[in-house]
Parts: sequence; C-alpha cells; structure tokens
Amino acid sequence: MTVRAALRALALGAALAAGAAALGFAAGNDDCLACHGDKDQKNAQGRSVFVDAETFKASVHGQAEIGCVDCHADLKKVKDFPHADKLKPVDCAACHDKENAQLNASVHRQPHRAENPITVSCADCHGTHDIRTKDDAASSVYAINVPDTCLRCHAERVKIKNGNAFVRQYTQSAHYRALEKAGLSLSATCVTCHGGHDVKAMGDPQSRVSHKAIIRTCGRCHVGIEKNYLEGVHGKDYVKGSKDVPVCTDCHNEHRILSPDDLGSRVYATKVAAVCSRCHDDERLARQYGLLTSRLKSYSDSYHGTASKFGETRVANCASCHGFHDIRTSNDPKSPINAANLARTCGKCHPGAGTNFAKGKIHVVSTKTENKSGHLIKVVYIVIIAGLISVFLLFIAADLFHRMRTRWTKT
Repeated sequence: MTVRAALRALALGAALAAGAAALGFAAGNDDCLACHGDKDQKNAQGRSVFVDAETFKASVHGQAEIGCVDCHADLKKVKDFPHADKLKPVDCAACHDKENAQLNASVHRQPHRAENPITVSCADCHGTHDIRTKDDAASSVYAINVPDTCLRCHAERVKIKNGNAFVRQYTQSAHYRALEKAGLSLSATCVTCHGGHDVKAMGDPQSRVSHKAIIRTCGRCHVGIEKNYLEGVHGKDYVKGSKDVPVCTDCHNEHRILSPDDLGSRVYATKVAAVCSRCHDDERLARQYGLLTSRLKSYSDSYHGTASKFGETRVANCASCHGFHDIRTSNDPKSPINAANLARTCGKCHPGAGTNFAKGKIHVVSTKTENKSGHLIKVVYIVIIAGLISVFLLFIAADLFHRMRTRWTKT
C-alpha cells in the first residue's frame, strides 16, 4: 500500500470508526466500500482488495441484501479502522450448514490419496463477491460453465490415477458437444454424474459413479435405456449385486462417451465385437458363469466378422443379433435369438429370410464338427478356386513359353 493510499485509508477509517461509535452500529456495505471500492487498494502483501460494488449487488448475496459483516463476521467487533490485515476465513456454514456438511464428507474435503492433499473451499467453485445461483448463466456453476470450473483444478492441479488427460476426455464427448456446441444445458456435466457438494471417490460405494450406482445415475437421463438394461440378462445379475456384470461405463467409456455413429466410439459398429469379447472371451468369467468362449474368434471367422474387419458397418455385429441394452438369453421368448424369433432377426438385414435361412450357425468354433455341410461347401470352394488358379497359371506359363519360343525361332 502506498503512503498516500495508507493516509487516505486511515482518514476514511477514522471517520467510519467515529461514525459507527456515535451511532452504535457496525460498518455497513457503503462504509466498507469506502476503502474496498478503490481499485488501487491493496493489502500488506500487495494483493488487490478491491470489491466491485455493481458486481456484488448483482450477486445472490447482494440481491438478498446480505451485508459484508454478515459474512466477514469478525468485523462486527472491529472498533479501529482500517481493520487488521488478517481476517478470519468466511464461514459459509453459518448459513449453508447442510451443503457444508456434505462438502466435509466429500472427497474434496477428505483427500483420499497422499499425492492429493488439496482441499476445496466454497469460493473455489462458487467465487467470492460475484456468487450467483446455479440457474444464472453468469454463474460459475451454471450447467454450461461447470466443466470449465471443474477443469480449473482437474486439468492440472489435482493428480489422479488415470492421468489428468482422462478427465479432459469429457471435452471430446457427446455430452460436452451438446453442452458447448448446441447450448443444451440439460446435457450431462461433471455435477450431473459426480454430484455437487457430495462428490465421492469412484471406489466409494456411496459414489454416484460407483459400479453399484452408475446405472441409476445414467438412468436419470436415459430412463428407457435403464429400464431395458434392467430387464436384460446383464441387468438381472446387476440387481443381484454381481460386480463382474458390465455397466454403462464398461461399454460406452466414462468421460469420452461418443455417439455410436462416431468412428472413435467404443460401440461403433466395427468395434462392438471387441467390446463384448472383453468379458465373453475372459476365461475366469467363463469358468465362473458358464459362458461359452471364443466368441470373437468364431464371429471373426464368419462372413459377418470378415466383412466387419474390412470396415463394413452395415454387416451384423453382436448387438444386431443379441440386442443392445436388453440382452436376453436364447431361451427367453423376447430374445431376438430365440428360435422362434431368429427368422425375423435375420430378416432385418436379409428381407425374406425364412426358418431354413436362420438355421445357419454364426459362432462356429470348428466347422468340421459343428457345421459339416458348411465345412464341405468350404472344402469344395477351396478345391474349385485352387483348381481355377492352377489352370490360369498353367495357361499363362504356356502362353509365355509359346511367345518366347516364337521370338527365339525368328532370331
């Protein structure tokens, strides 16, 4: 603080103190702004202590006519101005006790890893003198602004197990694109999935993104999909408490959730088989739950799998036949792979497909034993193709020999 500013502050402080003492009340907002309304005003450390009066008036506290001393409570006891450079931290819990209790129990106030000894204050997310309601577009916790607010810490400052790039993947997601590009404030933000004041670590059973709770969390927006999932074989095991059953994030990713039509999506048509095989080709899971293995290999060896490997997106993949979220066992009457429904399932791609058409097997590990007619046709095709190629090669060789012999004769 400059000498001139100090003298001015002393003069103002003396006047305020005299007035306050004479009238018998603590300093009001105008009294505080007599010093703090000066843009050049700084504390002993050289940090600006300027408070913009208009910004504060537009804030939620200003609108409610809450005074400076209501938050800076120790100023009520101040008799000498200017007041001490160090004031007690503002106690938001005096008014917001419920939110403060949630915050104290959250991962933000109880860092669970030694590498993250950082705690979060109310001001880190909500601001100080410019606090606005969450429905105000200018608020730092308004839906469209939430990602930037969270990323101020989570992009670099806070170290996480999967790396900070893992958090930034949200900015590539379909949710963020809807929020940022389309302005759809109903799209999922960090708060939608993780909570506001009650954010828990992912491994905490009470976390909204834990394996136990993720279906309900996603289902708050995707109501129909949640219903279908819970009716399917995965959902039924999920309800029983199985920790091995796949949930939304296992198939769609956690932060980088993309549209199925996006080439980068985990559930893009040509990638679906690889996603499903992570569980269905796992030997431990196969032994524990009696699953058939070699699903990816048997699919890849089929016509559908071969076409998919070459990038054909219209060819059938796991979801085309088994369903997406409401996957059911083959003996379920509602399953698309139930014997009674197979012709209709195949008919989605192959119009006019009948019962005989649908008898062909897709997941064949050994064609020689499981599909003898198919194996015989394959052998015949190989013999015919090999024979044709051999004849062509012989013809080419004979033609070349004839041409070379003719040239030698002329010379």
